Amino acid sequence: MGLSTSLNTAIGGLTASQVGIGVVSQNVANAGTTGYVRRVVSSSDSLSGLTIGVQSTQVQRLLDAIVQSQLWQESAGAAYTATRANALSNLDKLYGAPGSATALDTIFNNFTSALQSLQNDPSSYSLRSQVVDSAALLARQLNTLSNGIQAQRDQAETGIATAVAKVNDLLGALTKVNARIVAAPNDSATASLKDQRDLILSELSQYVDIKTTEDARGSISVVTGSGTQLFDGQPAVTFSFDAHSGLGPDDQWSTDPAQRGVGTITMRSANGSVSDAITNNVFRSGEIAANIELRDKTLVKAQAQLDEIAAQMAKALSERSIQGAAYPAGSTTPTGLELDIDKQRVNTLIFDYSSPPATGTQRFTFVDAPAGVTVPIGSDPNNKVIAIDFSAGPAAIASQIQNALAANGATGFTVSNPGTGLLRITEPGGRVAGLGAQTTVTSADADTPEMPLFVDAGNQAFAGSYDEASRKVGFAARIAVNADIVANRALLSGAPGTAAGDTARASALFDSLTRDVRSFDNSSSPDGGTAPFSGTVGSFVQRVVSAQGQVVEAAKRLDEGQQVALASIQSRFQETAQVNIDQEMSMLIELQNAYAANARIISTVKEMMDMLMRV
Repeated sequence: MGLSTSLNTAIGGLTASQVGIGVVSQNVANAGTTGYVRRVVSSSDSLSGLTIGVQSTQVQRLLDAIVQSQLWQESAGAAYTATRANALSNLDKLYGAPGSATALDTIFNNFTSALQSLQNDPSSYSLRSQVVDSAALLARQLNTLSNGIQAQRDQAETGIATAVAKVNDLLGALTKVNARIVAAPNDSATASLKDQRDLILSELSQYVDIKTTEDARGSISVVTGSGTQLFDGQPAVTFSFDAHSGLGPDDQWSTDPAQRGVGTITMRSANGSVSDAITNNVFRSGEIAANIELRDKTLVKAQAQLDEIAAQMAKALSERSIQGAAYPAGSTTPTGLELDIDKQRVNTLIFDYSSPPATGTQRFTFVDAPAGVTVPIGSDPNNKVIAIDFSAGPAAIASQIQNALAANGATGFTVSNPGTGLLRITEPGGRVAGLGAQTTVTSADADTPEMPLFVDAGNQAFAGSYDEASRKVGFAARIAVNADIVANRALLSGAPGTAAGDTARASALFDSLTRDVRSFDNSSSPDGGTAPFSGTVGSFVQRVVSAQGQVVEAAKRLDEGQQVALASIQSRFQETAQVNIDQEMSMLIELQNAYAANARIISTVKEMMDMLMRV
């Protein structure tokens, strides 16, 4: 090998060593820099005649692409679980620890204890005041919890709006960096640009679960876990969010824009087509998915449970079942039945009458529903279900029932309102077989054990009518103690004129909450939407508070597990990508030795050439 060949070989080695030393220096300098991936110089052999040398090619980043993809998936999962756990933890603080002084179950138990004490001395003003005060505290606690839930929904709405704007910004930043990488794939700065791109993708993965692929040009393609294309050299979609503020219980998500009371995420593709991202379930993990679930499911159910507690409390204290009395009274051959519905609102009225033997007893079930509402017919051909506006007063009720009977072929009956609060149905042949109703006592001074202690807005009794479901939404935010009872606490012992010491009303109120078994709405059941809950109002309150604590603990455990999984995959990723100072120092020594060896060759060649020149 000639001197010139040796010199060229040494210069190539020297250059490669210099580049390597520069990369090592860069690695060491950025050992603590977030997103920095360790680099090495890839080199290849060069052949010049019969001489083999070395030449630098390009700076390469050391990372495991598969592990990096898993890291982004776990990052989305960690953002999802952390968002839910934080929101539910805040909600748990509102509920209070079960059994604590500020917990809903404790406040409810204090109220029932006050009712129990009132049974012992119904004439005691202090005991009456204790009942009113504890009832007011319970109502305010329900108001506070309901407002807190809606505040959490507001935060979720704001979180979605912020995250959607951030996703659009990140896709825009990704476009610029990706274009520079594609334009100069072998540039010395490409490694730094890819670090920048990975940082953008890492942040994006916190908002939405993503999967990426890189083509031969170095361009990246990004899709969501649901398969929606987000980026392919440029943003494939642009997101928008029509945020709503001041959310209330009635404001819920719907595919129908006319019924939707919260914001929805719209996707506009590059070709101009528009679709709803929430309807298409685009977001399945990440912060956006968590906030959508909180706003539209988790917190909505929490509100439904509070509304169910409020509704069941109000109804338990004011609902009663009554049966018709024979008319004329005392007659051995009555021609009809009559109900006294004074100071009560009828929720359901059932009228049975005798028909010819071929058809047997027939039934009409009249339900309280606004005019124009279509009610389910039911499967019993002998039971006709008809909507009646029971809020119109006894005279109007009688007229509506009379018309309904005639329209459905039940002739010969006379429906009347002969006196205050009386509803009478007669038929000369004695065909009136039964008349009963489920009612809500609407006045605190009614001569009944039941009373409307808890009321809706406007001091109106909460009636369990056919349209209860729509009116029940948000009732926990509106529930209050009847103003008439606050003004006249003697009503807790009975209607005006009730004998002193009469325990009937106090006992009835206490028993209705602590002993009477009621059926609760499946959708608000703490045991799941398909598991109906049956029990006392008190047991339902305890179960809701306990279930809420269990949900929070489950969310915390899930988040802790997800954070461990994220830390584990981060550790695996860093094993390759993170800079190790000891490793870099060892590499630096090797490169310095190689540099010194090549420098020595160059020096020796120079000495030999100088010697030849002197000959």
